[in-house]
Amino acid sequence: MCITGRKNPNLAGACFHPLKITENTSNLVRDIDQLRTDFPVVNTLIYAAGYLQRGHIDDIGDSDLQTMVNVGLLAPMMLAQRLKHSTVNPLKIILITSSSQYTPREFEPAYCATKSGLGMLGASLVRDSEIGKVLVVAPSGINTPFWAGTDENTETMLDPEWVADQIVALSSGAFKYKYAKLLRGPARSKIVECLDNGFQQI
Repeated sequence: MCITGRKNPNLAGACFHPLKITENTSNLVRDIDQLRTDFPVVNTLIYAAGYLQRGHIDDIGDSDLQTMVNVGLLAPMMLAQRLKHSTVNPLKIILITSSSQYTPREFEPAYCATKSGLGMLGASLVRDSEIGKVLVVAPSGINTPFWAGTDENTETMLDPEWVADQIVALSSGAFKYKYAKLLRGPARSKIVECLDNGFQQI
């Protein structure tokens, strides 16, 4: 198992490959190509990258907008592009979005746009017969360091271990595409759409 990101989670049995995504697209291309070289066989891509960015659209600088696009859309598109033929079996893709995928928020315009776009990326990739099953999961706020330094009340947010268990459960079984929301108050999983290989609702 390979984990990428800004910080090493020091997870036993996992190989960590640093991947810092900024506004610099050239660096992103270079780093993803290096990742592809270091890990030539990838059976499942789980993309859960994201960071909090708040402000009206005119309060967010150009470099911050570009960083959000690179983190939220360009990186997962490039990874899917490069990993599509990295395994004998069709690549399985799991995309973790957010309730911001379907809930517009005044102070998160770029974040909402990229999360919505990530969800649509999953719905589009599944129509490629050479890609395996695709799962899109939209959690409603998870109690993690994502919220560090903010005044956000995290007491009612979802437990990260519960979220991880739900994603594993949702990814199992036979399907081609599944889109689910992880809701809170109370914590529950809601499958919004589930399609088989013929794109029939199941």
